[in-house]
Amino acid sequence: MSLQNQAALVTGASRGIGKEIALELARRGWRVAVNYFNDPQPMVDATIAEILAASGEVLASQVLPVQADIRSSSQVAAMFERVIVSFGRLDLLVNNAGVQTWKPLLDVTEEEWDLVIDTNLKGCFLCTQQAARYMKDHGGGAIVNLGSGCNKLAFPRLVAYTASKVESKCSPKRPPWSWARTRFG
Repeated sequence: MSLQNQAALVTGASRGIGKEIALELARRGWRVAVNYFNDPQPMVDATIAEILAASGEVLASQVLPVQADIRSSSQVAAMFERVIVSFGRLDLLVNNAGVQTWKPLLDVTEEEWDLVIDTNLKGCFLCTQQAARYMKDHGGGAIVNLGSGCNKLAFPRLVAYTASKVESKCSPKRPPWSWARTRFG
């Protein structure tokens, strides 16, 4: 099966695991949208340059940097619209973006809890919902939610992160959302 012309959106792709996923997709001929939020522009530019170099003869139009806060439904909707308009399709969503706090339960503030849960869980939900809406009407696709080993064993200083990853790890096997049984193609 040829992967040429396939289009992917990877959240949190300007560094770390997301960047490596975006690099590999580009090496295999995918058009890749690189989502980032508040990373410094030089870091994002370096990531885009590295992805372009890794993809061989791919044109700059094959890699799309997209700044969006996945905690915001309006920004997520705008991000998906930009990706679909730019690439003409969406075949793969990789929910990679995530944040964590490194504090024990009694020290985690409500703001820190909300940041982690809103990014890791709500952001995953919002992106998955947008992708599923598009894929349902356009012949299918794939959605990958990255999890963590924290979902099997609680880490005392990663309370909010562990809570957020327990749910996101369960989602690919049995998504809790009502469209879970929908076949995408």
